[in-house]
Amino acid sequence: HSAWDELMDKLYSPEEKRKLEWAIGSVVSGDSKKIQKCIVIYGKGGKGKSTVLNIIQDLFHGYDTTFRASDMGDRTKDFSMAAFNSFPLVAIDHDTDLSRINDNSRLNSIIAHEAIEINEKYKPAYAARSNAMLFMATNSGVLITDQNSGLIRRLIDVEPTGDLFASAHYESLMSRIKFEHGAIATHCLNVYKGMGATYYRDYAPVKMMFKTNVFYNFIEELNELQRRFPHAR
Repeated sequence: HSAWDELMDKLYSPEEKRKLEWAIGSVVSGDSKKIQKCIVIYGKGGKGKSTVLNIIQDLFHGYDTTFRASDMGDRTKDFSMAAFNSFPLVAIDHDTDLSRINDNSRLNSIIAHEAIEINEKYKPAYAARSNAMLFMATNSGVLITDQNSGLIRRLIDVEPTGDLFASAHYESLMSRIKFEHGAIATHCLNVYKGMGATYYRDYAPVKMMFKTNVFYNFIEELNELQRRFPHAR
């Protein structure tokens, strides 16, 4: 999987690459159906978000679906859950906007693999349990304002480095990766097994919270000032 390594080592830092490989490995192992985590890749356009999501789609071809996460946060979108009617293992949103979430209950239920109501056109609604691991990409941060929303403990944020390849070399790597799928899946499975299913159990998306939660940012600034000037009043 040398092409995969070269691509990922430039587009993502070791820590961020490890998050993605852990998530992919959890799907390969089958444990993702029990793990209550989702992946959100955020950053400016053209920095490698869709690149890795396209590879993940190819890895799990036939067991994947696409969905609109922003629709799931809008109660007026009656058919937003229909994308999960085939019980996919991987659900991908290449370009979402979760900076203004009106209602995160359906998104939380999917991530937690709880029973959800699926409403399809011209069919009666029915309840089903989702097995999908969610992978989302966004140009803006995910709004995290309520500690009880569930997103804080379920979201794993991933940020690209912003480094890019020359176009010709990028296309060459992507062509080679098509022949590395089995090796990539095995590698990610080994990464996942080495880290364990509970590795990110207590993970908090602190960088994302800094970007979207003004109150959290304010408190952290006060704490930093207190650390720097412990005797100030």
